[in-house]
Amino acid sequence: MLFEISENVFTTHMKFTKFLMASAGAATMLFAHGSEPAVDQLTKTTDSMNSVIIYFTHSGNTELAAKELSKTTGAKAIRLMPEQPYSSADVDWTNETSRCTREHLDQSLRPAIKPIDIDFTKVDTLFLGFPIWWHEEPAIIRTFLDTYGPQLVGNPIYPFCTSYESPMSEADATLRKGYPGLDWKNGLRLPASTEIIKQWIEQQ
Repeated sequence: MLFEISENVFTTHMKFTKFLMASAGAATMLFAHGSEPAVDQLTKTTDSMNSVIIYFTHSGNTELAAKELSKTTGAKAIRLMPEQPYSSADVDWTNETSRCTREHLDQSLRPAIKPIDIDFTKVDTLFLGFPIWWHEEPAIIRTFLDTYGPQLVGNPIYPFCTSYESPMSEADATLRKGYPGLDWKNGLRLPASTEIIKQWIEQQ
């Protein structure tokens, strides 16, 4: 599957819940049922932070992942916002002229983002989340890295994704190739149990 359909196809609460149940198991479910409201477009944080979660979401699945990761790690979750929101037509991977397709085919494209009021040099650990689009991170993630990457040098970065069936490994590879100067840890596809998340962080 070329484009990650989890941010488009699972439009109902029941379908998404079934997907989570099948993926993680009812006993170790990471996500709570239901969605939560998006955070503010521009989020201010304190100067004394140890870890932060930056995430991009279109339909809300990655937001659920980020919020549950925040519960496990204690890190503040901050949503990465595009200046021009993605519409349903924008993420139609079957349309060769759609926005997501053009951003995949032309890797130089960088959709503008709303500013994040954080001094990342004061952040020890960054968790970076996104849905898988075209087997890789969306272009907006590259905008974030181009913008804030210089502040991230020397800090461990833990990427995570939401995906219906695409593995995290391909996004791991494209991130390392595109930004070799950053300290990338192996990524994790969510949902996952709390124990798996802890092992993911501690064993790297």
